[in-house]
Amino acid sequence: MSDVNASQHDKQAWRASHPSRWIRFNHAVVTLCGRLAAALFATIAVMITYEVIARYIFLAPTIWVEDLSLLCQIWASCMGASWLLQHQALIRIDILTTRFGPHMRVFAELWSLLVVALFSAWVAWYGTELVIESIAMGSASASMLGLPMWITKSAIPVGFGLLFVQCLTEAVLVLGGHLQAAEEVNI
Repeated sequence: MSDVNASQHDKQAWRASHPSRWIRFNHAVVTLCGRLAAALFATIAVMITYEVIARYIFLAPTIWVEDLSLLCQIWASCMGASWLLQHQALIRIDILTTRFGPHMRVFAELWSLLVVALFSAWVAWYGTELVIESIAMGSASASMLGLPMWITKSAIPVGFGLLFVQCLTEAVLVLGGHLQAAEEVNI
């Protein structure tokens, strides 16, 4: 294992064995979300490959691939956001923060977490309204499959709610003196 991979593993092992039950629980939930997101992206690849083969080789297109691949993509993106935040792998421009002193870096990290937390809370709240509206209207996708829209829209409050909770967890860790360096995530 390279030094970079060992370093990343140590950071995650630290969370998994943290004295706080909340940090351990949060780590387990976010890790599960990250794995589910990865599995959903792999499922999308399989479904689209199947559709291409069915459509162009057997001349028998499906009615379900478009809806289900979109559903999986939305859920994977929303659920993966909290994993990305936990791993400090969200897109960031750190040309200034790398030049800051330790106190200013903590302030900058807390400020960015506050902005993301407020945005996430607002989107989760608004997403909940969208889900309630979809259920009340009985809206469904326009395709022949007719998938209920509340299933797809539920990813918004769930994903952004998880991101909000992750922001609070990261803020508590930063305030506790555990400012985590951004990780290089390799695929």
